[in-house]
Amino acid sequence: MSFSGFSDQSGNVDQTNAGDAVNARRGGFVHGTKVATTSGWKLVERIIVGDLVRTLDHGFKEVRRVSTSWVSISDGETRAEYLPIFVPARAAYNGRPVWLMPEQGLALDLSKTDPETDGFSIVPARMLSGRCRLTSQAPGPSLEVSTLFFDKDEVIFVEGGLQAYCPSGRFSMRTEPNHPSYQVAEEDAAVTLIESIANRGDMSALANPLGALPAPIPQEPIFPIRPPAGIRRPGRPGRPEAPALFLRSEWQT
Repeated sequence: MSFSGFSDQSGNVDQTNAGDAVNARRGGFVHGTKVATTSGWKLVERIIVGDLVRTLDHGFKEVRRVSTSWVSISDGETRAEYLPIFVPARAAYNGRPVWLMPEQGLALDLSKTDPETDGFSIVPARMLSGRCRLTSQAPGPSLEVSTLFFDKDEVIFVEGGLQAYCPSGRFSMRTEPNHPSYQVAEEDAAVTLIESIANRGDMSALANPLGALPAPIPQEPIFPIRPPAGIRRPGRPGRPEAPALFLRSEWQT
């Protein structure tokens, strides 16, 4: 049996643990996982409400809520659906190992399995166990997990461009106009999709190399530096001549 503490984070309030219990068979990001933000890669445990996170289809979006849980995995647990997925370094575009919670959704690019098909399908990480060097393991007897929530369903980039699905957490399942939700694959369809990429030994359908190296995005506007009013820089027609100190002797008149 697995237990965890749970807390919600609002604004800049520090995360604390409460007594509510959730099951280890869940999504979210294990602490230590890096997420692509306007500041470059940022540890998920350091992300707070209001941070801008890079998304697959909608640019940078603001985090609206952060949920943090503490999970304890019992000794002898061997069921894949209750164990995190270990992604070794360079399995995709990740330069270091990554842990994925078993029910964490990943966006699979359908065009990589069928060139005539567009869009993405969401598959659970647990189905990747035993494929492409990925295995179900316990990183330790306990771990902390954070879940990020946005206004709408989003796919964000984590460690090495892996495309991670973040549902909005809406109570209503109705899709809002002009912003369709991502399609979550049925169990059988997900197995077929994962087998298709496993047979090729290629994880690129689940990761984006363009998201692997996000550049920091400045938050303040950048303006050109201009001299104060009435002062003109030397060296151009109509501006004061450069001081003789900076001219070679044969140039001086």
